[in-house]
Amino acid sequence: MPKARWVFGGLVGAQALVAAADSSSGKVPRSVRVRFLRQAPPHESIRHVVTTVSNSNTFADRRVETHSGAELIATTTIVFHAPDETELGHQHTMPDVAPPDEAKAVSGAGFETIDLNTPPIHGHAAAPPLQRHWMRAPGTPSDDVVVNAAMLTMASDLFLVASAWRPVEGRSIVDVGTVMSFGLDFTVWFHHPVEIGGWHLLEVDTPSAANGRSLSLANWYRPDGLLVASVALDAVMRVKPEG
Repeated sequence: MPKARWVFGGLVGAQALVAAADSSSGKVPRSVRVRFLRQAPPHESIRHVVTTVSNSNTFADRRVETHSGAELIATTTIVFHAPDETELGHQHTMPDVAPPDEAKAVSGAGFETIDLNTPPIHGHAAAPPLQRHWMRAPGTPSDDVVVNAAMLTMASDLFLVASAWRPVEGRSIVDVGTVMSFGLDFTVWFHHPVEIGGWHLLEVDTPSAANGRSLSLANWYRPDGLLVASVALDAVMRVKPEG
């Protein structure tokens, strides 16, 4: 496996969430929004500076500045909340897909993934941008709301840009020598508590790629159909110049 050339953006967002959680007054994560400013080399230490923006009975807002060495690499806005007790609610219907076949699971980065896409997500044949995976993070403690939210945040950044490249014949996000995609603005919204140690369906679509940018949207579903989180990623999308 080639060594990473920079710190993974989803990890930055997940760490920022955990760093901010200690001051959230017992509330649970509602949203994490990361603005990536520059890439961080893996050999530099990372430091998260948490600022309290506001506190109320229902919400706690935090801003996290993430530094790699002397450089500011990301700013993250995190909202914690106390969920209302209400019968009001609705959601999208979970897609009709085959249940997880653990024999097809591939492990990596702390997750197990089952690719439901034809052709496979990292193939070079042109295909619609819609993609689906089963994913889980085995061993995640089910009773830790923040850790589960952080693991889902990290997982959410693994496949979104791949969706943007699927309609481009002969190109794939795995072609790191010729294509370039990196996040600009990344947001996760939590609708219900997550237990990412169990299987969840990730559905991703990229409704637009234009002007060197792509916008990918995603939903996370439990196997029983409950929509637990939604994601958006605005990213750079370029073919590297030759030479």
